[in-house]
Amino acid sequence: MKKVEKLKVGLERLTPTALVEKGRNHIESCTANPDLTLPPDLLKELGDACDALEAANITARENGGKLDTRRRDARALEVREIIISLAGYVTAQSKGDGEKITATGFEVWKARERVGVLDAPENFRAERGKYRGDVSLRWGAKRGRTIYTLQMNSGNPDREEDWKWAASTTRNFHTLTGLEPDKQYYFRVRANSAAGAGKLSEVTSSKAA
Repeated sequence: MKKVEKLKVGLERLTPTALVEKGRNHIESCTANPDLTLPPDLLKELGDACDALEAANITARENGGKLDTRRRDARALEVREIIISLAGYVTAQSKGDGEKITATGFEVWKARERVGVLDAPENFRAERGKYRGDVSLRWGAKRGRTIYTLQMNSGNPDREEDWKWAASTTRNFHTLTGLEPDKQYYFRVRANSAAGAGKLSEVTSSKAA
């Protein structure tokens, strides 16, 4: 008998930037998904809400005013509410099928299990971000990870001392901001688990937008 899986919405402790990335990942995963029937405008509403949050987050980051921060938080709440609504449709239609759940961009709850040192994440890629000074990164998820650590190199990727910590995230995607526009950067990522630091990925590179 096939195991019944439970959908994990995964909205805990997400920054506005990560929330936008999560929303767009759901849109990409759910568009033309043969196992999912959604209200006609739900994904469009999510896309519009993500765009609005992204713009509000940039304004709040640049200005830092209380009103801008409140507007950003309000836009974030709208994105969260639509994702929760989407999770409801996925839960109802997947009927506990883990593959169908993960095909929509959501995760499933997993029982805790002992894992060793994790192999390097695969399919690590980088591309210019949407906004000036941004680079978008994405890689294959690793089961058993507690957190991913991103490293960045703005010099010689063959010099170990040039590698610096860039970010830590629980998601398998991240956007780095505030980089020097049109400059070439190198990146690598590792998946850490309870057993310690995982193996480093292959190096990928991109210029900042």
